[in-house]
Amino acid sequence: MVNRNYNIVVDYISKEFDLDKGKLNTYTSLSEIGLDGDDVLDFLLGFFKRFGIEYEQTNYKDFIPLESYPIFFGILSLFKRNEIVDNEIFIKDLVISLDKKKWYK
Repeated sequence: MVNRNYNIVVDYISKEFDLDKGKLNTYTSLSEIGLDGDDVLDFLLGFFKRFGIEYEQTNYKDFIPLESYPIFFGILSLFKRNEIVDNEIFIKDLVISLDKKKWYK
């Protein structure tokens, strides 16, 4: 899934969170970046506005996780390390949304 919009999304995320682009890929989730709860909502709204992505009449709020406690999240991640969770938001979801100019998940 490496296309122009993939590079735009990875550049945006790496600048927003001061991350090495080489550590990001299509299946990097927002939770792996360290976002949860209101942080995800704030990030998504900023992303939508920055790139002119329609989101008002979509289900994007269904993917906003509850705030988690660091210890609980750390323990949970040990058990779900290789499991892709349906309600996670991945870089690929942001790229597809940018391609379509509408939230897509």
